[in-house]
Amino acid sequence: MKLRYRIVLIVILLALSYLFYLLAYHYVRVGGVLSAVSFWTAVGLMIPKRFYNMVWKEVKKGKAYWVSAALYMTFHVLLYGAFYEIIFGGVEYLPYVAVDFGAAVPPPWPYFIQYETEAIGFTFYLYGFVSDAIPYTIFLGFILSLLLGANVQRVIELWKTVKSMKKSTTLVVLPTIGIVSGTSCCLSLPTLIIVTVAAGVGAVFSVLPILASSEYYILVYYVLPLGSVALLTANLRDLNRVLRCKVTK
Repeated sequence: MKLRYRIVLIVILLALSYLFYLLAYHYVRVGGVLSAVSFWTAVGLMIPKRFYNMVWKEVKKGKAYWVSAALYMTFHVLLYGAFYEIIFGGVEYLPYVAVDFGAAVPPPWPYFIQYETEAIGFTFYLYGFVSDAIPYTIFLGFILSLLLGANVQRVIELWKTVKSMKKSTTLVVLPTIGIVSGTSCCLSLPTLIIVTVAAGVGAVFSVLPILASSEYYILVYYVLPLGSVALLTANLRDLNRVLRCKVTK
């Protein structure tokens, strides 16, 4: 699709998302679904075509690609929200498994973008564990899954190339570390520990007020996945450069 057509389509979709946002004042679920789909489709079109070529078209999609992408998507959608539910709400045993769908009541227009991140959502209940999958986490999970699948596939290709040329397999270590760093950025153990301490201690003794604040929660929940996207994209570019070059002695 030519750039000018993409721009026109993006503008149309964003306009539709706002109109559907207004519709959601009267029809919460219908308006929420249509608004979220329009908005995040527009966001997807804003991503350069080169990115999709890098994570999809130019990558041989073997088992490693599909398995790693599927596993991460499952983790991100089902478990990412559950960790924060555990931290802030705890776990209470409930003897059932269920899935619920809901829609957010539209806020005033200055909060339009925030509304689009959580306009609709699925809530998963699994014996006391509760996880919310909202448009933002689903979209970022999809992007990260493509990136992870492409990175894993490229690492395997690099390993095979290095092995066939009888080079040291330690050359594959750094790209692998890059993948681990990228995927762990949005849900690192130190971050979880800090948030847990801040939520538990800060509310009572006013210790670490910044970390206990909603602003820090927003940073962790919304910003860190973007850091993962940046790290995995940079790692994939480096892998592509290495694979395009002939390994020398």
